[in-house]
Amino acid sequence: MALREGHEQLHAGDGGQILSEVASASHLREGREGVRTILRAIATLEPVPVRVLASKVRLPLPVTVAVIGELSARGMTERAPNGVRLTSAGASCVESICGDPGHDETTGLSAVLDDLAALRPQADVTLDQAKATVGTLVRRVNYLLKNDSLWGRRILFLGDDDFVSVAVARWVHQCAGGEPAGPTPTLTVVDIDGRVCDGIKKAAPSVQTFVHDLRKPLPDSLQHRFDVVFTDPPYTPGGAELFLCRAAEAVEHEGAHCFFSMGHLDPGGMRQVQAAISGIGWVIVEWIPAFNEYEGSSVLANVSLMAHLIATPEIAPTLRETYEGPLYTADVRPVIRVYRCLGCSAEWEVGQGKRWITVERLKEDRCPLCRSDRFLRARQYSRAEFEKPGGAQN
Repeated sequence: MALREGHEQLHAGDGGQILSEVASASHLREGREGVRTILRAIATLEPVPVRVLASKVRLPLPVTVAVIGELSARGMTERAPNGVRLTSAGASCVESICGDPGHDETTGLSAVLDDLAALRPQADVTLDQAKATVGTLVRRVNYLLKNDSLWGRRILFLGDDDFVSVAVARWVHQCAGGEPAGPTPTLTVVDIDGRVCDGIKKAAPSVQTFVHDLRKPLPDSLQHRFDVVFTDPPYTPGGAELFLCRAAEAVEHEGAHCFFSMGHLDPGGMRQVQAAISGIGWVIVEWIPAFNEYEGSSVLANVSLMAHLIATPEIAPTLRETYEGPLYTADVRPVIRVYRCLGCSAEWEVGQGKRWITVERLKEDRCPLCRSDRFLRARQYSRAEFEKPGGAQN
């Protein structure tokens, strides 16, 4: 959307104030995010009949009319023969807060992510890490754009071994090489793994990083500061609830967005996850199965879902203090795996409480008998089966 000639320039802060004023004056339950959605829809469709606009933004017609009335009173919109459109001041407001609503394709992004394989540290399976494919990173950036959650946004990534923040930062930089499509977002990462934070800073210096264990509440400096949270937590009900609670601590206002990835659990596990979403005060806008794909991980068939959540006025963490419950997959479903050395056929146990917690660490140390670093998984046991009297032994 090109700037209209002769209109007054607005700063993002001015636009944000207008959104808040209009939401309050029209008693819009969706808050300033609802006003922003209406303005973007007008910018995309103008001139647009009010009934069509109401359908597009999924609001009742009287509510939409009330918001348009308040926008018109502030010189943001005007009537046209075929519906409502933005004034010059309205166009300036939209561009100042969320950029060009028609610019939602990431053409060429995958080409500037070719070096991520070398920059991302080896996945630590004890932290349930699994690297998303480059194609998934591109889909995620596109999804943020589609849902007005990139330009001008304050985005927090709760855990980011996938380097989604890097993909966003590089897309913004690529756009800046031409004509930026919107105001620059601020990108912040919180991750327990210092290797991840170091790699992100090398790959995208503009991203702010914090090494922090999310079992503990967010630092005060990160609470109630963000418009958007992106998270791909451990695929356990406890991990989902914990990370969504930290997301609730992070967002500043109702209507804030949370993009939440989760493995496809059994029905009982998914019921717990959905109960946590509702209990915290998030509402599901969209739920897309098999949205994410991961490199070399056979867990959960290499895929996970994407959920787009919105913060309700009742948003509040159900877990406020330090979390001491089961978090990672190994905590919930502890497994002992037995690997056979391809050099001498000796068998070695891998898992929590064993000499090697992962097969990667066994390979690094090599077979104690023949020094081979090649192993084949022979079998596995649940910890309970392994430790019961008369259970399987090495």
